[in-house]
Amino acid sequence: MTDPPSGSAVCPPSLHESGMLMLPVDWKPFVHPQGVYRLEYPGHWDQLQKDEARSCGFGPHDRDDVGLWISLMPMSIDTDRLADELPKLLSKAIPRDEAGNVRRDPTLRHHAVKADVIKEGEGGHFWLVAGGDVVLFASSQVPAAERELWNPNFERLMETLEITRDDELLYRKLSIDVLQMLRRRHPEQDFQHDEKGIRGLDRIVYLSNLYHQVKSSPERRNEIIRHFVKSLSRSVNESLGYETWDDARARMLPLLKPRSYLQSDSATRNTLTNPFVSNVKVCYALRGGDIFRFVTTTDAERWGQNPDSIHDVAMANLCRLSWPSRMEGSRQRDGGRVIVVVTRDGLASSRLLHPDLHRLFSGPLGSPFRAGIPDRDTLVVYSDRSRLRQRIERQLRKDYRSSGYPITPRPFLVTYDGIAPARV
Repeated sequence: MTDPPSGSAVCPPSLHESGMLMLPVDWKPFVHPQGVYRLEYPGHWDQLQKDEARSCGFGPHDRDDVGLWISLMPMSIDTDRLADELPKLLSKAIPRDEAGNVRRDPTLRHHAVKADVIKEGEGGHFWLVAGGDVVLFASSQVPAAERELWNPNFERLMETLEITRDDELLYRKLSIDVLQMLRRRHPEQDFQHDEKGIRGLDRIVYLSNLYHQVKSSPERRNEIIRHFVKSLSRSVNESLGYETWDDARARMLPLLKPRSYLQSDSATRNTLTNPFVSNVKVCYALRGGDIFRFVTTTDAERWGQNPDSIHDVAMANLCRLSWPSRMEGSRQRDGGRVIVVVTRDGLASSRLLHPDLHRLFSGPLGSPFRAGIPDRDTLVVYSDRSRLRQRIERQLRKDYRSSGYPITPRPFLVTYDGIAPARV
């Protein structure tokens, strides 16, 4: 195979095959190395990758005049908004004397336009395909005399093309909507898109939590975004990062987070933590209404406090919180019971840390009993009975996967002496 031409996404390189073949029977899958798209191509063809897989080629082995290349266009956009502009974009991307008959291609899964190669002796096609947050340019090279032989192969290949960037598109749309709302509310911050999220004059807005919330509850998308921006707007007007210790200690509370949350998002790297159990850590936050601001190691240094002293203050504040006056629950035929703690304050899971947890629930549940915190807003405690364990722990795994604020699908064993991982 030959390399794709440098500096051009329009002209495909040549791929080879000797002789003329009938349509192949066996097709094999191809998954883009960065997960941008997947497709199928004839099993006996070659496949090439160039420029870190920004261009991928498919074609027969021994022909230097037959092949198809798919290239990533250098843009990341909301492609749903771009759909109507694709014909114009393709017309601008290709010289008039090289392509004609630009039209939409309804055979593809995504927004796509197609044009015929009209250079003398050529019988291939150009495509522009928009899906997720990416645009792909594809071009096939086929001798005009053999278009009936090769074009069905390339057209079928393109029909199998599936762009796998739905999550990235959701993130892009969220960032666009949040940016527009923030600019209207706070023009003085001059908010702009940033590689980490959205950046203002003195703050960065991270969207990872918002993304998980919307993905888990897409029907509440607009409500979630409005609440997110309202909370941000409130924080813009507060002196975040400048609280005194006297102010902070009155609002300090413990929050449980998975270890992965603290590793995957650069915004949380400096969060002050203490170890808990398994892959869960104790973080600390300052509560202002329904807004939580994580405490960082920089905060602790500024206040002259260490993790243990901050933990003690946060636990004292947690103990001052009231428990719900009524709790949902049920009794099982074998005598086991399950109780769901609903607090509606974003701190249900934090109550797993409460020093009175065993005393409060060992009476109705027996001792030891089990507890689960699949997400921030859920604490379920239940008797350590075999059938009940199986049913509840299936639900824990399900809730963990669907939550916008997941913590852990693994259960805990609550004893008189403390909390430990439960055997599953």
